[in-house]
Amino acid sequence: MDYKWLKSFVVAAKTCNFRIAAQELHVSQPSISVHIQLLEQFLNVSLFKREKNRVQLTEAGELFLKEAVQITQQWEKSIERFQLVTKGIQEKIIIAITPLMVETILPHVIYQFINEHPTIEISILVEESSKIEELIHHGKAHIGISLLPTRYRHWCQELLVDSPLELVIPLDSFDDETGSYIDYEELFQKYTLFTHHHPTIWEDILPQIHNNYVYTKQVSISQSSVVKRLIKDGLGMSFLPRMIVRRERMEGRFNIVPFTAFALPSVPVYLFYKDSVHVPQPLLQLFQTRDYL
Repeated sequence: MDYKWLKSFVVAAKTCNFRIAAQELHVSQPSISVHIQLLEQFLNVSLFKREKNRVQLTEAGELFLKEAVQITQQWEKSIERFQLVTKGIQEKIIIAITPLMVETILPHVIYQFINEHPTIEISILVEESSKIEELIHHGKAHIGISLLPTRYRHWCQELLVDSPLELVIPLDSFDDETGSYIDYEELFQKYTLFTHHHPTIWEDILPQIHNNYVYTKQVSISQSSVVKRLIKDGLGMSFLPRMIVRRERMEGRFNIVPFTAFALPSVPVYLFYKDSVHVPQPLLQLFQTRDYL
């Protein structure tokens, strides 16, 4: 039994369309048909019902699909492990991180680990927090660093950082050394407020802003990196976690306004992984001991 037969069968079974399967596998449609035919001859069963231009799994095909998926996955994992060993790599760790953490020192922490542990290969997936848990659940990533906690109680989870929020406005709009009175009403009238670049905090903040500042103009932007760029260009302001404006604050690219009109929520970041997955302890320790603020 050839691996190509199995792969063609798995993709064709999931799409129920030989043409689409051929496109996905970058082969000709006749090749898919031949692979399926050879597999059916080898197993001595019909895997598909063929009706004009449509195909559908038979009962035997549905049963065999589960086995074929396991076989192809195991094959691909074995090939990947072999390729890693030939490169001198002993282990591969995939880390799924929220886009917001790309704006922190986390990438430098990972880079430091890569330099200190050349036998461990690190891959990074940048994904929205709402999708990270599923990546871990389906084995597409080993470690998740997310703005949302996992719902799986048996997973290993810890609070990586809990960052305060700060009101960030364009440079030279406010001199924080003069100690002058801050007119928040004036700030909210002058600047557009960039919102929704975090999955949860704005549900708490916006009602209070609207109650206190009637004339607030707001624009929803999903990425914090875009928000920072717009603030630098003098186009608006926002509440941002302290951990993602660390460099800009040190370099004096923003003005940070002390905000006391109401209590601001903090931004927690969670690190989690399955308890059944091996995660290098030096990597965890490096994550845990760094100051992200």
